[in-house]
Amino acid sequence: MEPVILDVVLVFVIFFPLILLSRLAKKRFHRSQLRLPPGPRKWPIFGNLLHLGLLPHKDLAQFCATYGPLVYLRLGTVDVITTDDPDVIREILLRQDDVFASRPRTVAAAYLAYGCGDVALAPLGPHWKRMRRICMEHLLTTRRLDSFSGHRSHEAQHLVRDIWSKAQAGEPVNLRLVLGAFSMNNVTRMLLGKQYFGPESAGRNEAMEFMSITHELFWLLGMIYLGDYLPFWRWFDPFGCERKMREVEKKVDEFHQKIIDEHRKAREEKDVGGVDGHGAETDFVDVLLSLPGEDGKEHMDDVEIKALMQDMIAAATDTSSVTNEWAMAEVIKNPWVLQKVQEELDSIVGRDRLVCESDLAHLTYLRCVVRETFRMHPAGPFLIPHESTGPTKLMGYDIPAKTRVFINTHALGRNSRIWADVDEFRPERHWPEDGQRVEINHGSDFKILPFSAGKRKCPGAPLGVVMVLMALARLFHCFNWSPPDGLRPEDIDTEEVYGMTMPKAKPLVAMARPRLAPQLYC
Repeated sequence: MEPVILDVVLVFVIFFPLILLSRLAKKRFHRSQLRLPPGPRKWPIFGNLLHLGLLPHKDLAQFCATYGPLVYLRLGTVDVITTDDPDVIREILLRQDDVFASRPRTVAAAYLAYGCGDVALAPLGPHWKRMRRICMEHLLTTRRLDSFSGHRSHEAQHLVRDIWSKAQAGEPVNLRLVLGAFSMNNVTRMLLGKQYFGPESAGRNEAMEFMSITHELFWLLGMIYLGDYLPFWRWFDPFGCERKMREVEKKVDEFHQKIIDEHRKAREEKDVGGVDGHGAETDFVDVLLSLPGEDGKEHMDDVEIKALMQDMIAAATDTSSVTNEWAMAEVIKNPWVLQKVQEELDSIVGRDRLVCESDLAHLTYLRCVVRETFRMHPAGPFLIPHESTGPTKLMGYDIPAKTRVFINTHALGRNSRIWADVDEFRPERHWPEDGQRVEINHGSDFKILPFSAGKRKCPGAPLGVVMVLMALARLFHCFNWSPPDGLRPEDIDTEEVYGMTMPKAKPLVAMARPRLAPQLYC
């Protein structure tokens, strides 16, 4: 038997590499017949991976500046295209949405999104369609979001009161903390039925820990992990990235499972049985626990519920608080903008009451401030990557199946071909010429992309807009803002940290001075 085994091993050792090389040569020949978009020269095995540094969004922006609005890269074994051009983006997200609406199955998404089982990171298919339908028909309906308007008003008042108490004591305000708490409370009250920060807190330490985990999760999801592009890298994982993913996965799952168990226990104790999901005090987890599962199951699987919970908490808390902190930083850095915002608020709202949600549609200049913030500081450097479901033609070029698509929103907002004075914070550039309301979305020109577009447009966009506008309106209306003692407005730093979201490198700290009647803060 031994000679036979030896012969088999020798055949395998000799012919397997030959077969592999033959397949690679065949793929390379096929690719050479395609008219691919222009791009930098590729290295053997690594392709263009060696061209990427610690800030890949800036590297890809440089490629677009050098090679044109649509660039082709080969990252290890994966075909990639990138763009920062509105016309190309419109073609991808709208006109060819059916081709480009899928997602790649990355290692991070498999670990951190329940096997790509959520809405944000799931590949196109029946499961994604079902999960998105649950969001749109049961969780994010206008009726249900309106039912939580009282909670949002309560959280806005808590935000103002918290800052007012610091202003009275002459203390600086850590805006990252207070804005993070505002976003977290709004989402957890809708999703979980409880507040994590403030007088009705269900556990501040637990909330702080989870916010920290959420930041880790976004960093891991946003990084370009070599194991996604060079399969052999996963055998070694020299930097322990996958170990870290497993650790974060375990912590997040334990948090979610605890919430589900608490809700199940409460339902049993109250004998609620047939929760119809339409009561004002019914939170999202109650709704999910009442829905039927797939293939005739009586209830949804816990994994599905946890995947949706994670999407809601992570997306709504991290992205809105990052946007609000950047907006505050730019407005404090440019005092004339603060003055114009406050003039508008005093004119429309007055100084004898606080801003409410019905005012937000009429605050045109504030909406311009938010659009300008999304231009200069999009919540993330890229949209979540798309993937082509089949071969197609794009702007006259051949695009192979399973090509990964990086839409560079950071570079889009700083593209000098479509924006003037890209490094200046100028909300006036968004002022409508026809007097219509300023919409905080991509619009017909696709010059900003705060919530993506097409099939993959963020289902929580309306809620995100309200949360961002409400926080900023209250902060600008109730307080004058300035840098801490010893700093000038122009000293406010705007260094950013790369990840799936892109916050300031250092938390924003500022001084607040009340500008309204004292009784409005109580």
